[in-house]
Amino acid sequence: MNIAAIIPALNEEKTIANVIRAIDSANLVNEIIVISDGSRDKTALLAKQAGARVIELPETIGKGGAMAIAVDSTKAEIIMFFDAD
Repeated sequence: MNIAAIIPALNEEKTIANVIRAIDSANLVNEIIVISDGSRDKTALLAKQAGARVIELPETIGKGGAMAIAVDSTKAEIIMFFDAD
């Protein structure tokens, strides 16, 4: 069964890598997707370095819109959402 973790994030450079590592270490998901909703800091870079697939939006569209885009980007059968901090 394919399970994805989706993490919508806006300027979460201080916490995003730790969140990704915690999810990854639990060995519950096949894919971690961070959707950077117009972040102006290093959120996307740090998420990539931590091993997540990153979708970068050029401007903020809101959490719900970002989550919908991330859902559309995966073929996972089960999707779990996590907060970026």
